[in-house]
Amino acid sequence: MYCISDEQVAYILNDIRRNGIELEDLQLNLLDHICCILEQELKEGDDFERFYKQTVRQFYKNELREIEEETIILLTFKNFYAMKKVMIASGIFSAIMFIIGSMFKLGHMPGTIVFVWAAIFSFSFVFLPLVFVLKVKEAKSYSEKWIVSTGTLTGILYCCSVLFALENWPGRTMLWLSTVCVSIFLFIPVYFFTGIRRPETKINTIMSTTLLVAATCLLFMMIRIRP
Repeated sequence: MYCISDEQVAYILNDIRRNGIELEDLQLNLLDHICCILEQELKEGDDFERFYKQTVRQFYKNELREIEEETIILLTFKNFYAMKKVMIASGIFSAIMFIIGSMFKLGHMPGTIVFVWAAIFSFSFVFLPLVFVLKVKEAKSYSEKWIVSTGTLTGILYCCSVLFALENWPGRTMLWLSTVCVSIFLFIPVYFFTGIRRPETKINTIMSTTLLVAATCLLFMMIRIRP
């Protein structure tokens, strides 16, 4: 078994700190875990620094500080995984209800509105709010939080607009117009100007924005402004 010196332990600890790990308990846990691996697998005569760098890369995808960010999220949200499971389950349930409701409506079958109500309620008031809560905490900048916020609002408005249109409730036209305005003047500009600034997301942002604008304009053309 390889015996790590005090200088090597100090080197590992300083490197952990340099890579953005600020929580003291997390620093010590990582240090202990890495030292155990090195003591078991490193052999006498091996290059310590090279082997250490190969070992520490196993703990992250892009940067070591990702571990601290994930730890903070888990400490902040004690029910993080439970919320994530509910989000996934509500999303799947909403998709199934939307499909069944669409099929029933196509065949003019009784019970259509039950499936539509279940789909819209679970999607608008369970799935989207959970997406908002989880994604806002994961967002690293205010622009990303704005995208999540405006996207969630737009999605809820679209669902409510569809429900108003299906039920022929008063105010459905104004709600559709408000939804389209929020989408075209708020959500899409925020999404576009946030993504276009990054070279790695520039092309995808342009394509996604084009699709969003086209879909929004198609929905706008379906609105009957005059009786």
